[in-house]
Amino acid sequence: MVAVSVGGPDSERFASGKAIIRRGDNLWTIARRVYGEGIRYTTIYEANTGQIRDPDRIYPGQVFELPN
Repeated sequence: MVAVSVGGPDSERFASGKAIIRRGDNLWTIARRVYGEGIRYTTIYEANTGQIRDPDRIYPGQVFELPN
């Protein structure tokens, strides 16, 4: 059996309702990719307030929940 990636390289990062943060990411662009609107970054922020002190400062390696 061989694992084959479906979609672009970012599709795996946002699979199963989670986002793995990489260098250069910000909540606005993640929300735009996942929800289609950057303004919905507040949805991600509110779901992850335990990890995010300031929505302008997120760090590589963090894993955020992406609610529907």
